[in-house]
Amino acid sequence: MQVLSYGYKLPETGDFGDVWFVALEDNITRLNGHTHDGSDSSKLPSSAITPNKSTVVSGSFSLVSGEFRALVSVPAGMAYDDLVVICKDPATGEQVYLSVAKVSATTFYLYTSIQQDYEVYFLT
Repeated sequence: MQVLSYGYKLPETGDFGDVWFVALEDNITRLNGHTHDGSDSSKLPSSAITPNKSTVVSGSFSLVSGEFRALVSVPAGMAYDDLVVICKDPATGEQVYLSVAKVSATTFYLYTSIQQDYEVYFLT
């Protein structure tokens, strides 16, 4: 029996069923509990993650009490309470720190002092 780099077991020629099936069970258990943290499995590269993002265009904002506000919907299948919202200026790619306020489980207000386009990223 060969033990691989992350602890998975690779049966070799001559390993019988009593060894092979125990190794299969151990491998299934290990696969079920792995976290891609680099110790129990290889780390996922950032290129493997597709960001959920939306563009809020400047025309979506309306002036309310001296600042601009736009209603934003979270992506389908997500809930506001389970997300971290990050905003970026699409022209520069720089993060901007805007205020957000929950409206419902799937919508929130985005507040800004400058009426322009923003990219909104939804992180879970």
